[in-house]
Amino acid sequence: MPPLKSYSPQNEYNGNNNSPTDNTSGAHGSDTTASSSSTVTTSLNIQRSTTKSPPYNNAQYPFKVLANLQQLRSQKRFCDVDIVAGGATYYCHRVILSAASCYFEAMFRPELGLNEVNQKTVVLHTIDGDILSILLDFIYTGRCEITQSNVQELLAAADMLQLPEIVDGCCEFLCRELHASNALGILRFAEAHNCEALAKSALNFVHANFPAITQEDEFLETPQTLLSQLLTSELLRVDSESQVFQAALRWIKHDVTQRRCYVFDILSLVRLALVPVKVIDQALRDCRDMSVKIALRSICRDIASKRGQLVPLRVCPRQLAKKNIYIIGGSRRETSSTWNPADDIFDTVAKFDIFRREWSETAPMEIGRILPGVAALNGKIYVIGGERGAQILANGEVYDPQNDCWSPISPMIVPRCEFGLCAMDNSLLAVGGWIGDDIGGSMERYDPDKDVWEIIGSLPEPRFSMGVVSFEGLIYIVGGCTISTRHLPDLVSYNPVTQEWQPLARMQVARCQMGVAILDRYLYVVGGNSSSQAVLSSVERYSFDDNTWSTVCAMSVPRAIPAVAAADGLLYVAGGDQPCEATFYRAQVTISAVECYDPLTDNWKNCPDLPVSRSEAGAVVV
Repeated sequence: MPPLKSYSPQNEYNGNNNSPTDNTSGAHGSDTTASSSSTVTTSLNIQRSTTKSPPYNNAQYPFKVLANLQQLRSQKRFCDVDIVAGGATYYCHRVILSAASCYFEAMFRPELGLNEVNQKTVVLHTIDGDILSILLDFIYTGRCEITQSNVQELLAAADMLQLPEIVDGCCEFLCRELHASNALGILRFAEAHNCEALAKSALNFVHANFPAITQEDEFLETPQTLLSQLLTSELLRVDSESQVFQAALRWIKHDVTQRRCYVFDILSLVRLALVPVKVIDQALRDCRDMSVKIALRSICRDIASKRGQLVPLRVCPRQLAKKNIYIIGGSRRETSSTWNPADDIFDTVAKFDIFRREWSETAPMEIGRILPGVAALNGKIYVIGGERGAQILANGEVYDPQNDCWSPISPMIVPRCEFGLCAMDNSLLAVGGWIGDDIGGSMERYDPDKDVWEIIGSLPEPRFSMGVVSFEGLIYIVGGCTISTRHLPDLVSYNPVTQEWQPLARMQVARCQMGVAILDRYLYVVGGNSSSQAVLSSVERYSFDDNTWSTVCAMSVPRAIPAVAAADGLLYVAGGDQPCEATFYRAQVTISAVECYDPLTDNWKNCPDLPVSRSEAGAVVV
């Protein structure tokens, strides 16, 4: 054999190099052989080494082979089978199709004796031609484009042809597209095609967004078996059991002729003992179908008599029903001689169980904060910014109620306090606020998956001490202070998609430092400070449907900067500032009083007081 050459870049093998010098390297006589002997010896020594060299691997080789195979198919070279679908014919290689798909491998395996083994042309009757073209392109290239218009047919065809990679890609696409308007359809589609991961994601989405999903038309077409499965779940995230009751009635009334036979079966899955009697009475008055009326009357009598023959009376709220109110951070200012100014900023968190009507404490935050931004997202509580002493904060923390622990998150780009924070589309939006020596006008968004903040725009005018909420894809900003006006009556909405601002109906009373919350398609504005420097007890609410404001029953005591939250069909207000006449001046002190408002009766009721008085705190329901 010819001697081995010592390595150099010039001598590296090149498959396209046909130079004659490469073929005559052994024809230079004994000098060449002698000069190569040391190289041979070195090579033998490497072979005797105990260290095994890794096999050579070229990462680009599979792509080159796929590209060449696709070129052969496009040129109809070596093709041995014609696949027909939807009137279109595609020329392919049996071995390539068999290597990619167990479906084709079984079709072309001789020992199975199928007719297609000896057929030149194979017709696929149940697959669209365009969809088959996409699948064949993937088999030959490893790439395909999944869109909203083709994902459903693509997944079904890939499932039939046993192409799990396409199925997984379609499932990932559908997971990203989950929305209240399509989640139930995606769930049913995933179950029909045995896509367990997609079905699990869709079901989790349905549980987490059940109230919104029940307002969509798709919910009305839900099969009775799936609806029953949902109504029995402990994982429904609802504000109150009334939402479950109203959803069940809406489903029945949509096709009452066919569904009246399910009335007791469906309503028995609702925890009716937790639904206010006035809600059931109202449903009874609104119902026009006699059979449903009879069922509702029977249920009302069963509950009133406490017999429990039709519906169970001893029931607990669903595990993930929103039942705990968290009062986070804040400050305390009291006239008592025992008050220690060093304790005036809280890092503690008070938790109120609305069903047991008991207060308890959870794990404290890393640092105390007043006037922070507080929001709930995906079952966790985010507390961001605020003030400590004279320092405006940018950092934030996230609380996991399941593990009772806090973790730090990335700080905002702009430190701010007395700002708005709300959750929308799996992200948090921070709006305006006091930023130290000035009023902030910027808006920034936080991505919890990436732990990153980004500036996304600006307010029409810098503003702080306002109320900020999100509702059905829009951000609403109400009241507050600007450079020119100390107390605003304004309400504006912002569309993050179009980045457009829309002025809406004004409040009846201009105010700042109030509490805000959403309850039953109303935005409630509670207390605050007015332009006359008075602390307010008045409450007004805005109808999202009618773009109008109305006044409701006032609180029993005036409050500024209260903590406000809505849960189980009620509006809760905790703590806040209250005027106090001191010896030589008028001051504000914190209070511990808690009360709740029932929109059905337009009345406030007292609740157990906070463990200690506090104001300038955040409130959230989980």
